[in-house]
Amino acid sequence: MLNYIKAECFKTFKRIYMRNTLLIFVLLAIAVNVLFFVAFRSSPTNSQELIRTSLSVIVPMLLIMVYTALIMVDIVFSDEYKYKTFKNTLSFGFTRTQVYFGKLAVSMIVTAVIFSITLAAYLVSLFLLLGFPEDMGLIGVVFNRVAAAIPLYIGALCLCNACAFIIPNNTAFSFVYMGFLMVPYLLFYTLTLLNPAFTPLFGTALVTPFYTSIMGLDIHVANMGDMMGVGFKVDNIENILNAALLPGTSVAYCLILGLAYAAAATLIGLAVYRRREIR
Repeated sequence: MLNYIKAECFKTFKRIYMRNTLLIFVLLAIAVNVLFFVAFRSSPTNSQELIRTSLSVIVPMLLIMVYTALIMVDIVFSDEYKYKTFKNTLSFGFTRTQVYFGKLAVSMIVTAVIFSITLAAYLVSLFLLLGFPEDMGLIGVVFNRVAAAIPLYIGALCLCNACAFIIPNNTAFSFVYMGFLMVPYLLFYTLTLLNPAFTPLFGTALVTPFYTSIMGLDIHVANMGDMMGVGFKVDNIENILNAALLPGTSVAYCLILGLAYAAAATLIGLAVYRRREIR
């Protein structure tokens, strides 16, 4: 399977799709700090507050990245469905299990490369344009949130990978993946508003930890309105600016939920793919 992963990585990283996606992500990351610099360069007295706000923006961006898992998986799968080469891969002697886990591994590698380079571009542009924060502890807080989000991203990638293997159509599996992210969250959100007894159920939606743990919002009715946005509200930014490292219970919550989604999605996806006819 290692040879298959190497071959897939070589093929994937040579695609224009991959390079363009990386370029767009990097340019968008730099553009955020350029906008900060252009908009607030006339107020140097507030430079430290501006640096802190720019760092804090990374945290709500973590939620948006869950939805971009679609792009990462599509980079790996797009040519397979376009040129119908899945059958050729199997004819070379690779088992369906090897293909399934090989594609999943490549999706994770692609995600790690793109997100790491994007984060590095954001931080470098921030430090070059805005300067370094006096309180370096905030950088530790941001990376603490990023680390807690990693298991959730693994769960999201496993879910998206399963959708891609089960549904042999790029557009269709994209809608199904988005449905798995949004429908449970909105449904459990509504049920929790009707009766707080459904709060534990609301906590099982994959995107819930981005609000409850990573953004530091408790699950109760008073905070439900904040949980519906993507997190760019001023009060949410202030929560991060004044935050400390996540407690162990929050980290464990993210870890358990992310790995539970990963295990369930992989087991179901592989079981269906091994029985599906490949054309």
